Amino acid sequence: MSVFKRGSKWCYDFWVNGKRYRGSIPEARVKAQAERAEHAIRDQVYEGTYGKQRIRAPLLRDFITDTFLPWSKVNKRTWVHDEFRSRPLIKALGNKPMDEISPILIEKYKRDRRASKTARGGERAPSTVNRELELLSKAFSLAIDQGLSISNPCRRVKRFREDNERNRYLSDQEEARLLSVLTGPRAELRPLVVLAIHTGMRRGELLSLRWANVDFERGLIHVMNSQREQTKTGHSRSIPMNQIARRELLGLHRETGHTEYVFFNDKTKKPRTDLKNGFGTACVIAGLDDFRFHDLRHTAATRLANAGTNTREIMAILGHRCIQTSARYTHATDEGLRRAMEALAQRQTRTDTKVPTIAKQRQVPAA
Repeated sequence: MSVFKRGSKWCYDFWVNGKRYRGSIPEARVKAQAERAEHAIRDQVYEGTYGKQRIRAPLLRDFITDTFLPWSKVNKRTWVHDEFRSRPLIKALGNKPMDEISPILIEKYKRDRRASKTARGGERAPSTVNRELELLSKAFSLAIDQGLSISNPCRRVKRFREDNERNRYLSDQEEARLLSVLTGPRAELRPLVVLAIHTGMRRGELLSLRWANVDFERGLIHVMNSQREQTKTGHSRSIPMNQIARRELLGLHRETGHTEYVFFNDKTKKPRTDLKNGFGTACVIAGLDDFRFHDLRHTAATRLANAGTNTREIMAILGHRCIQTSARYTHATDEGLRRAMEALAQRQTRTDTKVPTIAKQRQVPAA
């Protein structure tokens, strides 16, 4: 019998592969407790961890600060996002050892975080909570890869369903209103807005654009990926200039062609880093509700699709790596839908003109 009582203490004694294992179980008070402890000891023998001192799991706060964030900075282009996404995790779970963070605790964090308000008093988006849970899961995976004997509790926690696709783009009338207010102190925003609409470039790509990457001879804008200028996907691409983009860039070149960057700060002579406040004010004056600078890129993609550009060409222009991402940006406009329905009517009209001829040919002469 592998479990027995000697005096007031429960003991174990068993053999595995010709080797004897025996000892006492001072914590056990009844036989059932001793048997559970003996089963756990057998598991340690089979796993090769019997008699070895267990490495204590670090606090989540210490692991994220000392290990995960330095790793993220070296290996991820979006490491800045990890820095601020880790803050609520550290605040809520940071004082707990990683081996004590259970799926129940993570479910509680998910629920409380979703119910909390943003800094502006609005509802917190499901995608925000999901990105934080993904960061937490990555931290656990990194800890396991580095040899910590822990499991990843995030694998047993379901993410929120996300339904946050934006279907916002400029109509022709809205574009005219927006451009009409980009005068005076906001005039410097006009070239950025026009180029965003006619190239589909991201805000960061426009602000980091150098004149060396504008090829007027071949009519191309080279969106580069280098150590200083990284595209979102990590890949370089070339965008053909249309007439409007070329005209806008030629006008800028006459004014700022001597500088390194196309868009720069007049005071610091360095590339611009932000335009949120000025653009937001312009949208308010123009009467554009719920409109962001990134929606200009959405506008470019929607207009390309409406003009009959296929999805793979849109992928190449926008710099997407998968066709599903480009499909998100291509929404049918009212004008495009009307044109499609008119094409259906025209087809029916052509069919109707053929029917009498066919019917006439099939008429049987009277007897």
